[in-house]
Amino acid sequence: MNIIEKIKKFSGRGGAKNLYHGRDDEVLCRDRDGREMCAPDVVAELREALATRRSERLPLELQWLLNSDFLSGHQTCSVNSSSGRIEEDEIAREYMERGVYNRIAPLIETRIANLKTVSYTMAVEPLSGEADDVEKSLVSTKLLRYALERGGFDEVKNSLLQWSELCGSAFVLSFWDREKSQSRGGELSYELLTPFEVFPESLCKENIEDQRDIIIEQIMHIDDIFDRWGVEVEGADTDGYQLGGVAGGSSYNSFGNALSYSSKKIPMSASVVTRFERAGGRHPMGRLTVIAGDRLLWYGELPFDEIPITQVKCREVAGQFFGRSIIADLIPLQRAYNGVKNKIHDYVRAVSANPILIPEGAIDDIEGFADRGLPPGEIVEYNSDRGKPEPLPPAPLPAELRHECAQLVNDMEYTAGVSQLMVMGETPSGVTSGNAIESLRRIDNTRLAVSAENLRLAVRRIAGIWLRLYKRYSSGFDTYFIVGEGLSGGTLTWCADDINSFNVRFESENELISSPESQKSAFLEALRLGLLHDENGRLPRDVKRRALALMKVGAIGADPSLDELQVQTAARENALLGEGVAPTVGIYDDHAIHAEEHVRYAMQLRFDAIRRREPKLAAEFDRHIAEHILRAKAFDTSEVTPE
Repeated sequence: MNIIEKIKKFSGRGGAKNLYHGRDDEVLCRDRDGREMCAPDVVAELREALATRRSERLPLELQWLLNSDFLSGHQTCSVNSSSGRIEEDEIAREYMERGVYNRIAPLIETRIANLKTVSYTMAVEPLSGEADDVEKSLVSTKLLRYALERGGFDEVKNSLLQWSELCGSAFVLSFWDREKSQSRGGELSYELLTPFEVFPESLCKENIEDQRDIIIEQIMHIDDIFDRWGVEVEGADTDGYQLGGVAGGSSYNSFGNALSYSSKKIPMSASVVTRFERAGGRHPMGRLTVIAGDRLLWYGELPFDEIPITQVKCREVAGQFFGRSIIADLIPLQRAYNGVKNKIHDYVRAVSANPILIPEGAIDDIEGFADRGLPPGEIVEYNSDRGKPEPLPPAPLPAELRHECAQLVNDMEYTAGVSQLMVMGETPSGVTSGNAIESLRRIDNTRLAVSAENLRLAVRRIAGIWLRLYKRYSSGFDTYFIVGEGLSGGTLTWCADDINSFNVRFESENELISSPESQKSAFLEALRLGLLHDENGRLPRDVKRRALALMKVGAIGADPSLDELQVQTAARENALLGEGVAPTVGIYDDHAIHAEEHVRYAMQLRFDAIRRREPKLAAEFDRHIAEHILRAKAFDTSEVTPE
């Protein structure tokens, strides 16, 4: 779905106008000088603003295209600042090796693979400590999780990572799609925007919140425009960006092909431009404008309180709107690495060619000898009076070349924020101790954590926009089916009034900062010091269960253990209590585990809200816990001393 279809499904406030059937002489607004502006004036002004921003952004686009070329293996090119294009480099000598030894691709793949391990499970903070606010925050939390699971956010997140690693930035547009679920009045939707499509008001304002407006441009086929808007637009070969094949260096005296995201001519298409303007003095409710070619498709108020676009940055740059990709720093090192490797191969080829010194006149057919060379078993006739042909002794390969090649490999890994341990699972030479290896792993994770935190921060901002969209556009009560706690299925019934807080937090730490290995190491150290034992020197069963989960031992068997099943059953009873169903004691219940899980639930604010709302149900749950505790003590034989 492109941006036009998304905007078309937006629900605007009263007064929004769809002018694709409007008159060209209808006054829409006034410019800064007070002149009246009709539809053609609005289109011309938006086109002029887009052209200005495209010219300002051109150096960044060229860098993004160069990043794409180097990532795909087309590494024999450079940016020509005079022509504003990516051009092929000229080779210095015809005999020189022109190979490409792409180390950028595996480094970026390693970064993305590690960044994908970061979790983003969120919870909504209550507006206050009141029981009603706590209960509403739980509803909002379930609503967020429903949006994440149902909308396929994992695929969007993976695309965000790939584009932010390639260009330094990626964007998400969130919107309310009324056609998605007409029975419920619409549904939340979100889509990825590439940096090639986004034109900010200023390249020097770091955040979207600082921009007065954002322009988005997409290239569409004219038939798609007509199908969606009923408007005939003149088609042409429009400049756009597409994935296609490009010629790149491969080896000596040959060229290979690589896929790269580059500028292309798209036939029978037109430029579709959307502008989001936040609320201000001239437009108190904001403004949304959509044009295609020379036609105005949409003009009206912004259907949201803010520009619903969120940005993800690979690395932040002070005073710049777009982020910076790691590839931009790897390109000079990759060029140097290719140069050194090609020099080594030039040497190997020169040695294997077996150059021969032939005295003048020693061989009669010198031209034929030069053409065919000296194949194995060849008989060479020469004039002994003139001299004997002898092989030219090769100069030794300088050791500095090998050292420089290895140093460039280390420099590229350092620049990418990874090491041999993360890329190939190998430790550097001389590093053998476990503490040193764990220290290297922590260093790698800490450097990658910068990009991971940028992603987590963007996800939090996206979640805040989603909650505002739900609150604004949902009507009446709605019911969603959600997989609840304890693997139990349940329903969530909610309305807009249940959303009163937009403060979102993560329920887990960044795994690249607090890795599972570091958690495991801390647990073993605490176990060694005896900090996990009770007052009788025993290791509680709950601690054992958590230890098995941390050590991944519980995942060895195909079936869950009995303790795990008991915990799941107790958690399911807790979840059903929130639906108004009081639990009963089962004949197969492990009373100690059930009592522990129920008491843990009863100590939380959510149960306090149930106690205030339904005191009889809470009292019945108290009796249920008391019965579990009583039966657990009856079966407890730990304090019995054998005779």
